[in-house]
Amino acid sequence: MSTDVLVTWLLVAFRSIGVVIQLPVVAGRPLPIPVRVALSLGLATLVAPVIAQAQVPLTLQALGWAAAGEIVLGLALGFVGRLAFAAVEMAGRLISNEIGLSANPGMGVPEPASEPVAALLSTFAIVMFFLWSGHLALIQAFARSFSLAPAGVPVLDGGSGNFLIVVTGGVLDLGLRMAAPFIALNFLVTLAFAALSRAVPKMSVFVVSFSARTLAGIALLAGSGALIARYLYVEFGETPVRLLELLPSR
Repeated sequence: MSTDVLVTWLLVAFRSIGVVIQLPVVAGRPLPIPVRVALSLGLATLVAPVIAQAQVPLTLQALGWAAAGEIVLGLALGFVGRLAFAAVEMAGRLISNEIGLSANPGMGVPEPASEPVAALLSTFAIVMFFLWSGHLALIQAFARSFSLAPAGVPVLDGGSGNFLIVVTGGVLDLGLRMAAPFIALNFLVTLAFAALSRAVPKMSVFVVSFSARTLAGIALLAGSGALIARYLYVEFGETPVRLLELLPSR
């Protein structure tokens, strides 16, 4: 194996490490580090033969800077690819609060034991992602990234900072759109029981409304799979394009 081929493979592996680190977590359990390293090396082995060979840096310091840049670029690509799943997790937490179930605040990975709705929707999104061959589209976009930012030349587009802000804001938009029917349901149930409390003052409205809201929310969740899948289909289709928009166009 020549030096150019080995250096190219290493640089591709460093970029793939940044992407693999951002993989979504299934059932609240992150992939073990050896599995992530194996996936990174396997992805590098697939992609390295089909891209242009990198020029060997003249010094060890230059090689170190190129490797660090590849990792940072991979993290940026993986971050954009992870946003659709973050939106689903956010929607799951909003839905849990609206239908009267507990949900922990924040952007961490939902735990099935404490956040069943968010964990269920997150797993549903991962299943749909592989069902629609989203992983193949991301691998193609990853390979395409080396024609826009060759191995050893990890550069981002000049407007990538503003682009990251925009796509991160899209997480809030997508999460709210997924949870919008449940927010409306909570409002209607609260309004209905507020009117009922005026008509029947002796009725324990709080206890009854809590149970009714939870039952109605679970029924709506059972029938909202197609709506959530529609949003995910659009997002997964646009994700590979967004990855490439981070890189300088040619």
